[in-house]
Amino acid sequence: MPLAALAGVCLTGCVSPNIAVDKARNDLRCENYLAAQAWADELKTSMFSKELGFLESGRVHQLAGEFEASIVDFDHAIETVLTKTESGPVINLPDGIGNLAAATVTDDRTRMYRIPPYEFIQALNYQMWNYLFLGKPEAARVEARRAVFAQDALAEKYAPIVQGDREHSTGSNAKAMGAVDSRMEAMGPVLEKTRCSYENGLAWYFCGILFELDNDASNARIAYQKAWELTPGNPYVERDALRLIRSEQPERFTELMPRSHLSVEKLDRTSTEIVLVVEENFVSQRRSVKIPLPLLGTSMTSIDFPLYRDEFYQPMPLSLSAEARDFGLVSPTLFVQSLAYQDLKEKMPGIVVRNIARVGVRVAAQQVANHAGNAYVQVGVAAFNLASSIINKADTRAWYTLPMVAHVYRGDVEPGEYLLTLRNQANGRTVSFTVSVARGETRFVWIGDPAGRSRVVTTSMNGMGAPATCTPIESLLNYGKE
Repeated sequence: MPLAALAGVCLTGCVSPNIAVDKARNDLRCENYLAAQAWADELKTSMFSKELGFLESGRVHQLAGEFEASIVDFDHAIETVLTKTESGPVINLPDGIGNLAAATVTDDRTRMYRIPPYEFIQALNYQMWNYLFLGKPEAARVEARRAVFAQDALAEKYAPIVQGDREHSTGSNAKAMGAVDSRMEAMGPVLEKTRCSYENGLAWYFCGILFELDNDASNARIAYQKAWELTPGNPYVERDALRLIRSEQPERFTELMPRSHLSVEKLDRTSTEIVLVVEENFVSQRRSVKIPLPLLGTSMTSIDFPLYRDEFYQPMPLSLSAEARDFGLVSPTLFVQSLAYQDLKEKMPGIVVRNIARVGVRVAAQQVANHAGNAYVQVGVAAFNLASSIINKADTRAWYTLPMVAHVYRGDVEPGEYLLTLRNQANGRTVSFTVSVARGETRFVWIGDPAGRSRVVTTSMNGMGAPATCTPIESLLNYGKE
């Protein structure tokens, strides 16, 4: 392949540069949904990033309040990971997992994008919400059951492979892995917020709520316990877990309750309540960073690796009130930033091996050319290798319209209409919106705040009360473009 042609392959059709991501996210902040959708639709036609495009498109539709279109896109993405067989559903693991040397000739940007576990589970969670917004709680419970299966299957199959990939980094790979790990140390405070990329506390919590509302106490308890393990500091998750453990496992409850700061009286819930979720900002982006590595007996070679540069994101301190009643704090439940960082950490052994393999090919080709005694061949190979080192960049693709963090509140209310007020205690910003709750209803309130204009969507989780409503609001965050 001519050098110019190779450069053309590398520079086109692979993935939108970060400047395009920045523009799309700012379009969403300004409610310019058509422009953001055009960006996502272009990804859907990409040879290498098609699956990512369906995730981005589904999310853009969801933020725009177009829930039916969002379902179609997420279904397409989910079915690439979770397929049906005669014996039941099967999880397809991400491309390259357990096959560290599966390299492309150019760089990882020309590998087919395969949806990683944290993005897949979040897509299932969003499908639960989409069906709730459309007034279909039974369909939401179907997605909940798929989310339970998927997370259990990933814990069983994906986790051992990830561990094996890191253990098999030996020899020159181990040296390179050590150099990259040292550059990833700054990610430590973010990584500490989660154990791995394939456990989603918010998804488990919503599964628990939907199961409980369907009178499936046993599965609800399991889901709440999983959520509590992943979000030990969330008082609402802890309350729900302890409440069902009390009825399902009395001996276990006797052991756990003394460790809790909650009183036994506060564990009870009434049949009328609200569940509030606030999604905040947009998740961090990966950057292409050159790291010098001593490889194959050569001098130091600089290789581009994807890395995160953002420090731990401090969530908004949120409080919820309604007229004369103070409901209390809204608690951070899901740190998507940490899931994304964990995903990169889990993938890094494969990224290191593939990059070393590419450098090895270039070095070997130059040695062959040097021994050939043909000056034209030597110059041609040297030019090709030089161009490759310049053109090749790290693969920074990821689902970038995800939030940075998600907050949760769940509490009992009397039936009626409320003017709820959320307050960001850090900057004093407030937003107010009306929510009507019928007797016996669990009312879901969702706010997607991308640090720009957003909306409040309210809907019933158990088929009672008013139809879904959608109200535009201002941001609780300080405005500012990336």
